[in-house]
Amino acid sequence: MRILFLCGSLEPGRDGVGDYTRSLAGECARRGHACAIIALHDPGITRETGGSAGPVRLVRLPAGEAWAGRLGRAVDVLRDFAPDWVSWQFVAYGFHPRGVVPAALWRGAADLRGPRCHVMLHELWIGLEDGSGWRARASGWPQRRGVLRLLARLRPDRLQTSNPSYQEALARAGFAAGVLGLFGNVPVPAGPAASNGKFARWLPAPAGPAAGSPLVAVTFGTLHPQWRPVATVEWLLATSRRLGRPPALIVIGRAGSHAAAILEPFRQRGVPTGLTGELDAAAVSQLLCAADFGIAPHPWALIGKSGAAAAMLEHGLPVLVPRDDWRLRGAPPFPLSATDPLLARLAGLDASGTDRWLANRRRPESALPRIADALLEDLGHSPLRSLVHA
Repeated sequence: MRILFLCGSLEPGRDGVGDYTRSLAGECARRGHACAIIALHDPGITRETGGSAGPVRLVRLPAGEAWAGRLGRAVDVLRDFAPDWVSWQFVAYGFHPRGVVPAALWRGAADLRGPRCHVMLHELWIGLEDGSGWRARASGWPQRRGVLRLLARLRPDRLQTSNPSYQEALARAGFAAGVLGLFGNVPVPAGPAASNGKFARWLPAPAGPAAGSPLVAVTFGTLHPQWRPVATVEWLLATSRRLGRPPALIVIGRAGSHAAAILEPFRQRGVPTGLTGELDAAAVSQLLCAADFGIAPHPWALIGKSGAAAAMLEHGLPVLVPRDDWRLRGAPPFPLSATDPLLARLAGLDASGTDRWLANRRRPESALPRIADALLEDLGHSPLRSLVHA
């Protein structure tokens, strides 16, 4: 097949969906498919930039250029490449700082749907959850309208998203979507796991003889203010005492402005904490391999959209999900079972369940080949209209 991927930006390390698209296209190309990517709204450049990533052709169109010129150029590339499928890897925040789909984009989208069209919605709109205030719902309304208008113009043959909660929200809006899992953006090593001595740089030296090697938890990326960490602290301390291993927490990457307040309960209870700041991918991978388990930043109902959780799972880490604070507003309850045995919901996790879960650690393995195979299998079928909304 010939697949043309569309995304917002391809600035390496600065756009999660762009990094995801580059990796996915490369994996599809390794399976013998001709692939190209157009970045439609790239703030990292001031003029059109061409190039390649291995066998994948790259075209980056600057965000500062008028939409008419960018869309016209993208149509030219589409005609020249002649794809069998156009795959939109879409998040509205990649095209507008407030997550509103630009009118020029959804109005011109039909010219970029290709002979067959696939859409992967990495994000929907804010204000979906129970308890969301009027400000969030008011901000989410134009986001929702833009996404649905884009889908109506594209009439996708395949529509996918990252988790069942978003799938249900799209169904309520009149669109039938499948669920395609994510892979992480941190390359997985081929060698053995590192020792947790790798953490000494970010942790204070022990005041006395340690009872055992530290029980090291890691979390990766932004710490969201919705996380109330007291229950996590209590669980960590109880687990540490039972195993006879002093606890520690390392926050990898850009933790965000709420990190100090979120980490304070750990520090008050004597749990050493360290923040690494931004690191290169190899250093992140080493720390993930060295940890005992991860703590996911997203709630259980949206865990499928977390690239951080995907990266920890790929590195073989058991991943604790302490947040259970998100429910889709107005929808009947539906089961949200774990999609991976390494995922554990903190709510109701007792001592025996904890021990079984920690013992599940497995060899690091990238999910990218599996996700690429799932996508290609879906695109290889005879297209059935995902759009059921008039």
